[in-house]
Amino acid sequence: MRPSPSRDPRPAPNLAQVEALIAIVDYGSFTAAAEVLRISQPSLSRRVRALEEALGTRLFLPVGRRRELTDTGRRIVAAGRRALGEMSSIEAMVASARELATGSLRVTGLPSLVSTVLTDLVGVFHREHPGVRIEISTVQDRDELLEAIRVGRADAAAGVIDRVPDDLAAMPLPSQEFAAVLPSAGPDSARHPDRSLTARDLSERTLVTLPPGASIRQLAESVYRSFAVEPARILTTTQRDSLVQLSVAVGGVTVVPDVLARTAPAVGGRRLPLHTPVQRAIGILHRQDRFQSPALRRFLDLARSHEGA
Repeated sequence: MRPSPSRDPRPAPNLAQVEALIAIVDYGSFTAAAEVLRISQPSLSRRVRALEEALGTRLFLPVGRRRELTDTGRRIVAAGRRALGEMSSIEAMVASARELATGSLRVTGLPSLVSTVLTDLVGVFHREHPGVRIEISTVQDRDELLEAIRVGRADAAAGVIDRVPDDLAAMPLPSQEFAAVLPSAGPDSARHPDRSLTARDLSERTLVTLPPGASIRQLAESVYRSFAVEPARILTTTQRDSLVQLSVAVGGVTVVPDVLARTAPAVGGRRLPLHTPVQRAIGILHRQDRFQSPALRRFLDLARSHEGA
């Protein structure tokens, strides 16, 4: 008679334990994760210990005063995200039946797009569905943006869509126009208030822009090439929101999205149109997933109507 297989006495892991692990990774600490999950820190710690016991392996190792994921822990996080994503799809379908009275939407993007493009879309979405929890974050570059979408840290992202990877999809938005900003002081501004940017503006002033590789920096460099000139000096900053004010403060020039350039008068600057229009193709990037949550589907619908506006 064949012996019956032995049963593992350890309890099976559950989604609450996996959610606790992922929250610690996403929010950086046990304290922050407990606050987000709305449970006590001892309860959170018990969930993690129970998960380690169920799996029979360590998920964290102490490194100085910090705790870092083990290799197994990293694999569990990736698999857990997929499992929670499937559960979220089920929960989202229920929420959809209640007309998006509950649920969540996580959006991210390049800072210059979060502060301009996403604000309108998120505003309309929230007014329509105030019960849906919205989380907004920023990323510093294209690689970080794509990673946030791929690993599930965000449902949608506002970014440049001139090159969309095969595993992602993009909802186009109206192209972003660019303009230059110069200080408003000086006799030239009084005599020619509506003139366009000139080669002299570019060659004699400090260019205030983002570090190499950034989309705004690349477009600014294309403007210089169109005039066949080089900037007198270059001042770089990682703070996109400071480009206009900083360029005015140093008596320089910057090339930014027109929506930012129009804020120049408030800080003593003036907006100058470019002699040749410069545009940036932007849109909402998202995963190609047939299990899209109703919140994401509605957000993309809003983006689609924004495109046709």
